[in-house]
Amino acid sequence: MAARTRRQPARLSSAIVLAVALACGLSACVNTTPPTATELAAARQAANEVEGALLPAPAGVPATSRAEALKPRGYIEEEWRQQGRAKTYSATHTWGQDGLWSVSVRNPLEAYETRLLVRRPVDPARFNGIVIVEWLNTSLGLDLDGIWMLMQEQLIREGYAWVGVSAEASGIQQLQQGLPERYASASIRTGDLGFDIYTQAAHLVRNAAQQWGTQTPSPRQVRLIAAGYSKSASYLISYANAFQPLTQAFDGYYLRGATPAAIQVHDFGLNVVMPRWRPDLAVPVMQVQTEGEVKASWVLSDTPDSAHVRYVEIAGAVHFDAHMQQMALDVGQPWGLKPPACRHPVIDLPAHVVDHAAIEALRHWVVDGREPSHAPRLQRSARGWLEYDGRGNVLGGIRLPQVLLGTAEYKVYGNLPASWPNLWSGFSCMAGGARLPTTPQSSGSLQADALAASRDLARRGWLMEADVERAGQVPLDTAR
Repeated sequence: MAARTRRQPARLSSAIVLAVALACGLSACVNTTPPTATELAAARQAANEVEGALLPAPAGVPATSRAEALKPRGYIEEEWRQQGRAKTYSATHTWGQDGLWSVSVRNPLEAYETRLLVRRPVDPARFNGIVIVEWLNTSLGLDLDGIWMLMQEQLIREGYAWVGVSAEASGIQQLQQGLPERYASASIRTGDLGFDIYTQAAHLVRNAAQQWGTQTPSPRQVRLIAAGYSKSASYLISYANAFQPLTQAFDGYYLRGATPAAIQVHDFGLNVVMPRWRPDLAVPVMQVQTEGEVKASWVLSDTPDSAHVRYVEIAGAVHFDAHMQQMALDVGQPWGLKPPACRHPVIDLPAHVVDHAAIEALRHWVVDGREPSHAPRLQRSARGWLEYDGRGNVLGGIRLPQVLLGTAEYKVYGNLPASWPNLWSGFSCMAGGARLPTTPQSSGSLQADALAASRDLARRGWLMEADVERAGQVPLDTAR
């Protein structure tokens, strides 16, 4: 996989990012002065003329490895060292809420070393040509593969490759805390280097992935989808609006649970609150939000669909549900993660099955030009408040059978730790919501009704056929 191409200092949890974003308020839009043709040409050349290389990692088990679970599924996991020299950037002119942003190089190249974690089919014939390139999330003190956690079943079923990029300085610090000997040589001096490191990772991965698939009778064209969960998705808002026009590094973007702000390219912080996607973005974007994010920032519901953007809201779903918590626990041992003790059971709604359908929709959009359908938005009053049914569940949006049939009340901000928390347990309880069982109105045919509702979602394109039965399962405490 060796390849060569030319071409945050502080931890901040997603809950804090949301709170800060809301505290910032809705600033007035500022018109962005577009860069001149000379400035644009110089920025494009600077963004793509950086040397980088992929080198084998030392023998042993990498941090946040899922290799043992992958082996029976016909997948291999590899870790590689990405070495090179990267630049830092400054915003050019004023970044407004219109997304028409530009950057210029602030400092000359400086050396770095980070890691890439690769998961791909063992059989080259199974590789479908799509590589999910995830900006790994550092909010909880480890390199969290949030997109893999949500999509693993679909990615494996369809033969995707996945690459996790440790793009942040804080991520390197966390790797060294968990496995100090393995990551002793890793170094990212400042989080400001992350955008250029991510660009270099994309170029290197695109070259390397040419060898992952069947070469006869003809090689599949490799396409890269940038992906991020939570804070990492906010990095991608900045990347897509400011860097994609220069680098053209990615063929599409997938954001899940993005905080309602774009992150600065200089000195980590929230640069633009409630930003729009730039209107001239030339690649597709799929942005999936749960009720938890939308409720904390209702303006997100005003994100318009366009020729290049689809925006999806999942009713009753939360930022960090039971499924994601278990997936994090599976790789969190070096950092001492334990099941959180919450006052109520956290929400176990299988919201990730919507991600399965959404990534397939994005894949076809990227490969075939087939535009996805428009998703219904969460229902609001004339004043903008979310509206709820008689069982306390929000109306509108993508409604999984458990929400539609009222098998529980899904309170997205209805949980707290049972005792004074650490960051992990406090975040898990508050971002996990509360599932409060109810007695459905017609429990006799509940399972049949749930399956029928699940099949209807599949017909409308928001559920994969392989997930119909999983999505239609009724919790045992409501199946009478």
